Amino acid sequence: MAQIQGSTQMVEIDVTGGTSWDELVCLRTSSVNGTTDSTVEQTNCGTFTSIGKPNMTVDFDAICKTDPDSDEVSYGSLLTAFNAGTEVNVRVQNPTVTGSSAGTVYYHQFKGYITALTLNQSTTEFINFSGTIQSNGAIDIIA
Repeated sequence: MAQIQGSTQMVEIDVTGGTSWDELVCLRTSSVNGTTDSTVEQTNCGTFTSIGKPNMTVDFDAICKTDPDSDEVSYGSLLTAFNAGTEVNVRVQNPTVTGSSAGTVYYHQFKGYITALTLNQSTTEFINFSGTIQSNGAIDIIA
């Protein structure tokens, strides 16, 4: 079984909500989390379960950079979008390396809002930031 190195996974964001993808600057960690609301009813006819629409979040942690490249999304760009309540576009690229899909990529992609943004600093570490982007509407899975 082949493993996938985390450094090959990118989080790309367009802070204008369009399709001008830029990589999140100096990414340390990220996670893609899917949830859906559910209701379970116990009746004398049996158990009935219903589910709502899927929701996704992307959580991230990155190092601040004083001179981000033009194709990088910085803390400043995210703070501006967060402050304005701008809907952003986010996608997470995942390399697949097994079976007939070897060498291809797929994305979790959605429009959403930055619902959390934290600036962290310590005298012994680089200044970093973390945040969450919550989906708003359909999740697009591009294969």
